[in-house]
Amino acid sequence: MARAKHTDRTEARRRHRAEQTTLASAEEAGEPAPNVLSRDATKAPPASPERPGLVSSFRGAFRPVDLRADLRVLPQVATHWAVLVSSAVAIVATAAFISSTNEIAASLDFSLSEPLAGKEIGSVSNISYLVISLFVAPPPAAGAFLVGFTARRASWLGGLAYGIVASVCYGVILASPAGRLLIGNNPVDVYVLNAVAMGPVGALLFASAAAWYKRFLNMANPNRGRRPTKPQPKQRARPAAAKAGSRSR
Repeated sequence: MARAKHTDRTEARRRHRAEQTTLASAEEAGEPAPNVLSRDATKAPPASPERPGLVSSFRGAFRPVDLRADLRVLPQVATHWAVLVSSAVAIVATAAFISSTNEIAASLDFSLSEPLAGKEIGSVSNISYLVISLFVAPPPAAGAFLVGFTARRASWLGGLAYGIVASVCYGVILASPAGRLLIGNNPVDVYVLNAVAMGPVGALLFASAAAWYKRFLNMANPNRGRRPTKPQPKQRARPAAAKAGSRSR
């Protein structure tokens, strides 16, 4: 028994010296040392990327316009759900406002100081007017913000497409008797030109600003790039009877 223990110790010392020699030769040659550590030591978590400052995030959130590449994806941009939803809201609000206010608008005398005196406007007209001020009247800020904040790319193009739809809806309202509730006795041509000039351009700018704001928030987020740590399972304590049985063996 003593000779066997001595042989085991000698073999262990020999393996240890061989490992140390391999490590030393690898360091002298500039090569990475072989993995002789335990698995737990080698599984160190990777360092999380540093969060950029506000100024760096502000500058990094800007993206140059690639006109040719953006025009290639025009069908995908025009059929994005945010563009479709915003356009549908603008169209439905336009139809609801015209149908609910045409009759009362045609009976008003706008030469009076208070043409709406003694008149009652229904709730549909009030709600549709509120939606029109957000999604139709130039610049249609609410719909453009939704388009830009949810766009994957070419946010300016999506805002431009939606702005054209909103401008057409606003022109239809101005051409109807209900448009008098918005502009009074003022000439319609001036407001139509304003809608054509400011609607698409304003929606384009609002969508681009919303897309930039989304990128800025993602870059300035301190939790960006961090993976949630998985909780390690707790080891169950062995019962006392099992411990006593293992000791007796």
